[in-house]
Amino acid sequence: MAAAQAKRPLANQVAETVVDSAPVVKIVCALLTVVYLVALIPSAPANLAISPGTLLPQFKVWTALTAGFYETHAIYVLLDFVALFASSATLQPLWRGEEFIRFIAVVQILTAVSVVFLYFFLYVIVRKEAILFATFNGMGGLVAALAVAMKQVMPDQTITPIPLIGASLRMRHVPVLTVIIAAILAGIRLLPASSVAGTCFGLLIGWSYLRFFQRQSAGRGHSRGDPSATFAFVTLFPDVLQPVVSPVASVLYAVFVALHLCPKQATIVDIDTFNSTNVHMLSADAQRQRELALKALNSRLKEPDEPEAWPSMEGDTDGDGNGDGNTSSQVEIDMSHVEGRAAAAAGKMTPSPATTATSTPAPTTTATA
Repeated sequence: MAAAQAKRPLANQVAETVVDSAPVVKIVCALLTVVYLVALIPSAPANLAISPGTLLPQFKVWTALTAGFYETHAIYVLLDFVALFASSATLQPLWRGEEFIRFIAVVQILTAVSVVFLYFFLYVIVRKEAILFATFNGMGGLVAALAVAMKQVMPDQTITPIPLIGASLRMRHVPVLTVIIAAILAGIRLLPASSVAGTCFGLLIGWSYLRFFQRQSAGRGHSRGDPSATFAFVTLFPDVLQPVVSPVASVLYAVFVALHLCPKQATIVDIDTFNSTNVHMLSADAQRQRELALKALNSRLKEPDEPEAWPSMEGDTDGDGNGDGNTSSQVEIDMSHVEGRAAAAAGKMTPSPATTATSTPAPTTTATA
């Protein structure tokens, strides 16, 4: 009884997650189940998985869509369910249903097509038919892309993937961890090598879509992508690998920009903190913030320093302290002792009783004796 009560909260949490998940997630899970059952027919797998040797020669273009939903083992279907429901709990409040569908479709189709082109390129190099007719299937690419989306939303969140063990890790390490797990499973022959390539492509395609092309909410204008420094490509890797990945990512980014595969970014330096921040060139919100910042900076640079007031000596002021109201202020200064010394030294003139100095508006002053 005690063990059953201890497990009940987790079961309730799983049930609530399934019930509260987005309709599109439930549809994808149903599609996974249907495709898995259909694949039990002996002739079905050849028409569900994608292959470079059958995509265009036999015109099996539908396999670009079905390959991502075709799993060969029931355990992989269950793992896909976990990834979909877990990510839906976080992404559903932020994404609309059509955005979830768009993200899944883009990642699934482009991942399958990318793996086909990679294997066809390898076939051209090595000329082995085994590579040409290698098949790809599975949702590993979408799982990696969903991990990237989760990392975008909560990069420093600590999660416990296996509650019974109690091990925890940060969400920003999960995308690369999916690639490592796929490589390990492929090394022990539980996954084909094409699944590792699909997981890598899924990570890259998911990050590229979220970084450059995803339309933001109305509150952020009509901007696209996430240009924040916390979502740079190097942040997908551990800190020790970032110095190695950074130059490679910069070269690949320059190549993609030259091929018009992704928009160009500008780098703006923050005057206050001198930190570089990547800003999307097509982001209207970022452009508006940049213009406001430059305008504020220019106004501060052009603002003249206030001149210090000259001290008044024996000046007459009215009752409210505003002076006598004349456009030119007149100040009488007793200069007899100054002129007396000057005349005595020169021996040419005697001290005059007084001098009156009349000052015109700054900066020139006219003195009258």
